[in-house]
Amino acid sequence: MFPMISYHELIAQLGIGYTHPGGKAATEKWLKQIPTNLKNVLEIGCGTGETLLQLRDQTTAFLYGIDSSANMTNNARNKTKHLQNTEIMQQNIEDLLFTHQFFDLIISESALAFTTIGNSLPKLTNLLKPNGQIVLLEMVKSKTLPDIGEERMKTFYQLPQLLSKEDWLKQLIDNNYETVYVEKIEKETGTPITLPPYLSNDLLQTLNEHYQLNTEYAHDLHTYLFIAKKRGDNHDHICD
Repeated sequence: MFPMISYHELIAQLGIGYTHPGGKAATEKWLKQIPTNLKNVLEIGCGTGETLLQLRDQTTAFLYGIDSSANMTNNARNKTKHLQNTEIMQQNIEDLLFTHQFFDLIISESALAFTTIGNSLPKLTNLLKPNGQIVLLEMVKSKTLPDIGEERMKTFYQLPQLLSKEDWLKQLIDNNYETVYVEKIEKETGTPITLPPYLSNDLLQTLNEHYQLNTEYAHDLHTYLFIAKKRGDNHDHICD
């Protein structure tokens, strides 16, 4: 039986930043590849706001961060309250009320995978300007992942689906994206996790299950960075 406290509740209660695979180093990798002359940027699953802090050092754009967790959004507001032109909202993707083609850049660091992508990606695409970019840093299954392993991962992490690299690329192309940059991210992080001195048994059980799954299926699960541009008037070609 899986723990009573979900993985999402664990991360929210601990208030951990950079929980996405690759940590801060992975964020810095895509930050080097995006334009700086942006007007409006959206991060879904903004967590504690660490990525927004890095973005502010690079662009003067208005930054919007959303997260479904009240704990996470409160932490993010506290961390970013000194930043100008930054707004944190507790919302789901389905509830976003921004106008059509509002954003120049949309970011998901291990967030989109936890949604029903057939619904959430079209929603985000509608909010993105033509020639705008979407950055995805997401979990990817390999062909070696056994069916029982996939079901365990989907149950524990509450994943509606677990996609392969090819599945992600198809989703992007089907949703009107081109110029897709793809890179496999090594499983390393220079961002150590500091745990509080006391954790409840439920939290410990969830944390142990998380580490056990990631150890058992370490060679079957990967992280990929996808950077894609929404088609505009001038069509670019798909990159390998």
